[in-house]
Amino acid sequence: MDNNPFPRFMFVGLWPINLGARTGQENMRRQESDGGFTLVELMVVVLVIAILIAIAVPTFLGARQRAQDRTTQSNLVQASKTQSTYAADIDSFTDNVPALVAEEPSLDWSGTDPEDIHVVVADVQPGDNRQVLLYSRSNSGTWFGLRIVRQGASAGRYTCAGAAESNVDDMVDCSGQVW
Repeated sequence: MDNNPFPRFMFVGLWPINLGARTGQENMRRQESDGGFTLVELMVVVLVIAILIAIAVPTFLGARQRAQDRTTQSNLVQASKTQSTYAADIDSFTDNVPALVAEEPSLDWSGTDPEDIHVVVADVQPGDNRQVLLYSRSNSGTWFGLRIVRQGASAGRYTCAGAAESNVDDMVDCSGQVW
């Protein structure tokens, strides 16, 4: 029996309610159950969190690489639209950087860094400048190329990708639909 001389009552409205006295054994059980988590429970929680992290990290890293690749591809598509606009006015593609910057100043046309857009203009027939190859490296390290042919039997848009610049820097490299 509890040694508390005062009975435990709670008043609800005007009537007191006896909450009863706890025995020492009940108090011991109550203290044991309020002790917190066991080591095994904590280890299970840590293990579950570690498994979730092991699953999530590679997914996020892959998403980052895909986003970097898509940014480079998007820049090449925008550059191809700029080249097409220029070619519609002059009837040939150009590798004249100031003219391209005037058409699309948001892109880096210099070709000095791997992430810049590199421009290669070539002839379908001698002297006509009817095909262009644009290529660049994404921040993930993958090289992407986009080739446009304005006329002839092979007229169209072709893409290429590779781990090295040599995989995308020639008209022959870009002859398929890779991306």
